[in-house]
Amino acid sequence: MIADFSLAGLTLSVADEPLMLAAGRPGVIARFGNERIEWNPTALEATGPDSATAQHPNGLRIEWRWSELSDVELAGAIEVTARLVNDGSVPVTLERFTLFESGGVTIGDNPRRWRTYRNSHQSWAGTYTLGTDERDADLPTEIGRRSGTDAKHRAPTAPGHVRSDWISATVEPISGHGVAAAFTTMADAYGFIELRPHAGRAATWSAWVDLDDISLSPDAATPWFKVVIAADQAGGAAADALLRSTAELAGDAMEARGVDAAHPAGWCSWYYYFTKVTEADVRANLAVLAEDGRGGEVFGCDYVMIDDGHQAGIGDWLTTSDKFPSGMASLAADIRAAGFDAGIWWAPFIVGARSRVARSHPEWLVRNAKGRPVHALLNPNWAREMPIYALDTTHPGALEHLARVADTIGNEWGYRIQKLDFLFTASLPGVRHDRSATRAQSLRRGLEAIRDGAGEDSFLLGCGSPLGPAVGVVDAMRIGADVTPSWNSAIAKYLGRGRHGLATVNALRNTINRSVLDRAWFLNDPDCLMVRADNTSLTEAEVRTMCTVFGLTDGMIVLSDDLTAVRADRRSLVRRTLGLTGGDHYVADLFETADPSIIVSRHADHVDVGVVNLTDEPRPARVEIDRLGIAEFARTDGPAEATEYWSGRTLGVHGGIVDAGTLAPHESVVLRFTR
Repeated sequence: MIADFSLAGLTLSVADEPLMLAAGRPGVIARFGNERIEWNPTALEATGPDSATAQHPNGLRIEWRWSELSDVELAGAIEVTARLVNDGSVPVTLERFTLFESGGVTIGDNPRRWRTYRNSHQSWAGTYTLGTDERDADLPTEIGRRSGTDAKHRAPTAPGHVRSDWISATVEPISGHGVAAAFTTMADAYGFIELRPHAGRAATWSAWVDLDDISLSPDAATPWFKVVIAADQAGGAAADALLRSTAELAGDAMEARGVDAAHPAGWCSWYYYFTKVTEADVRANLAVLAEDGRGGEVFGCDYVMIDDGHQAGIGDWLTTSDKFPSGMASLAADIRAAGFDAGIWWAPFIVGARSRVARSHPEWLVRNAKGRPVHALLNPNWAREMPIYALDTTHPGALEHLARVADTIGNEWGYRIQKLDFLFTASLPGVRHDRSATRAQSLRRGLEAIRDGAGEDSFLLGCGSPLGPAVGVVDAMRIGADVTPSWNSAIAKYLGRGRHGLATVNALRNTINRSVLDRAWFLNDPDCLMVRADNTSLTEAEVRTMCTVFGLTDGMIVLSDDLTAVRADRRSLVRRTLGLTGGDHYVADLFETADPSIIVSRHADHVDVGVVNLTDEPRPARVEIDRLGIAEFARTDGPAEATEYWSGRTLGVHGGIVDAGTLAPHESVVLRFTR
């Protein structure tokens, strides 16, 4: 990629390819007292071969730099870096800072064929690609957006208008070209990649950060914000590779944790026992796991997780429920004695109104403009403890408290794995102790306090979290909605607009669409696998589709059944799922449809191709060998065959195509090709 600077801006292009972002410039939305300005400098002054500046009459200065990243496996990548400096005599309130905005976008041969990757704000929010004639969808209520998508920024509604959090790519799948971008600084502000179409003229492409109305004092400067912009061939599987390579650049810059570690497998109490879990329930399942052993042939588990229900109250995490009479430390010791790591759930950034923490330290609570505690969320499981407040993670006392709790849980009680839930509450809009902190910084400080308390050797699993600020602190991250003992629900279909909300199909869709983040930003947690035949409305075909998606995308495999009651034929599904893990995976049609269906997982001696149907209509299960890049495993010029993994039936390759017939709704097949 070539960077060409002129007074009009910075043009990024790839030689001899239809790939260009023309005349990109920085910009600011800020307030000087009561005056709100939208400043987009029309002329920039070069300060060096790869830097420029612009000065506003009121004293605000933009410092702007760019550099080529030559050691990447792409046609080219440019990192754009910018910060704001207040050279004036009065504070400036900062709303939005645009690092790069171009009104001349060329990607491939036909912009009407563009599909753009829309990474949503937090774990549970839907992630997908959108075509130029498709509209994004958000939750319809403020309380829903607060806990399900983004409390501050509603999704755009115009066709083709996409605003993606931290990372995105726009691909023209027919000509096979794409531009991807990701912020390489994600701890200090929420960053967005935005593609905005315009009738009769070229679309606008921008990368900007939300500075949450923080005040910049005279002679002060913001942190440097950085975004990497990459372009390359992006046909078929190459589009997934472009997005994945860009994610890896961001993860490397953020010093992502756990990316070279194995994905731990485990058992979790939540999806069978929910808040009613008891010590006896945990011990009964531990006994079954102990017979199999750590990493055993049947379940393959490394840890045992006690989810919500062990605590006496929300916020009082070190006070144990009467349902656990032996105490949490004793139970952890017995889990470890059986050969497993002990895991425990807590929600560090929320407190019930009646909790000791809330009553003893009201100064630790995030407040609204009227000085009242911010209501963090609604959860019917905690009806007796409502309202639920958000902890102020910029308050030194609250940070000390978080570190102390994490230390007690991890180092005194002995829970090496800590599942941290409802993390979005640390960055809800509100008034905080440190009014100069952005929402992203608030979340990051809270997570760093927990890491400091738990220690470097602990395994932190984030959940319900904005993704960017957690990179480099957590080891693993939930990447989709909660699974449920049903495929879908009316709430997810209608209130969730078919994209957000608790539903197994939503979890699977995000598992596919966010598979590029695995081992780039953290280890992916797709949520729990339920294989049981009782207390569920999932069909056996739907369970196999869960197994297929979770296995081929190689995330954490976490069981959540009453193992004492799981039938032998359903137990075998667990081992078969583990047999699909460990490959180098990609989604072949990520930028071709709103519901990608082809997952490829390459191993040294075989390749697995999963064809999944997440829709409610039948779909063909045809695999074209050449377009998947697996010709070395399946000859296209002579006899070749594949084995369907779940059924064992043999399918021939004819004319470079394997035809597995028609998939019923929610059904899947896995075609295994061996050398």
